Amino acid sequence: MRPPCEVMVKKFLPAVRALVAHALKEEGLEQEKIARMVGVTQAMVSYYLAKKKDGFITSLARFGLSEEEISSMVYELKGAAKASEVYATELLYSYWRTTASSGGACELHRAISGDLTNCDLCMRVMVNRETEKERRKVINAVKEAAQILEASPIFGELIPEVYSNIVYCIENPRSEEDVAAIPGRIIKLKGKAKALMNPEFGASKHLARLVLALRSKNAWVRAALNTRFEPLYLEALKQFVKQVVFLKSYESEDQMFSQLKQLTLEPPIAIVVDPGSKGYEPNIYIVGVEPVELANIAVSASTLWKHRVSGF
Repeated sequence: MRPPCEVMVKKFLPAVRALVAHALKEEGLEQEKIARMVGVTQAMVSYYLAKKKDGFITSLARFGLSEEEISSMVYELKGAAKASEVYATELLYSYWRTTASSGGACELHRAISGDLTNCDLCMRVMVNRETEKERRKVINAVKEAAQILEASPIFGELIPEVYSNIVYCIENPRSEEDVAAIPGRIIKLKGKAKALMNPEFGASKHLARLVLALRSKNAWVRAALNTRFEPLYLEALKQFVKQVVFLKSYESEDQMFSQLKQLTLEPPIAIVVDPGSKGYEPNIYIVGVEPVELANIAVSASTLWKHRVSGF
């Protein structure tokens, strides 16, 4: 038994690590730090850097990747390695699945495994290229939306006690694992919004369930953002979003989600007001198609709210 993951470990991963190491070195990082970020010893980093990049690029080209695709992958993985080991690993596997599912590993797999003339394992088992592209697009959109919230000098004042989050699902989600969010949520730090980590799939339970529940009758809903309930902020939001729905009081989260499944909303954006209940903090949910649009509305409304509460 010689599964295709052997090709990943022996051929794909070393070349990727080497190119990411070169990219990090070009930014002035020390070898010891680079070693920790790419998951090898300092001696191996030294070996990578002693070699020219061209050889590693040629190795990846054997997987059917163009120089432009390799450059883009290395750039994204370099940023991911600097941000979070979990995020970098997820992104690495994303690229590997995309490559393998398109048949890029077949030639090298046959070279180490002998007769695999009729093998289409990777193309059947791995996520296909278009699906993986969509998931990367979703992650990038959540990241951009979070950055918009972080840049606001005011939005942090509207983060509830349970914190905020912004979520975005793939086009046809089947579970919470198909919804991307900020792990650890968006907190208030020194008066401003701060995303604790880069977005990941399966990182939210409550908001992911909210989106999936709303999609029962509103398939256009793919994104959601929560803020604390503040009457004047709600009035400010109404300047940008005309459709506002109030939930009834409930005794459990299940009862709340049952209500959400029965709602019929009009695209492209709506506001769902949760009055809260015993043990549940009131929240405002802005729901829509794209997270960046929700973030922009939330920030614009926060500016208007601040003017009103300040008396200007």
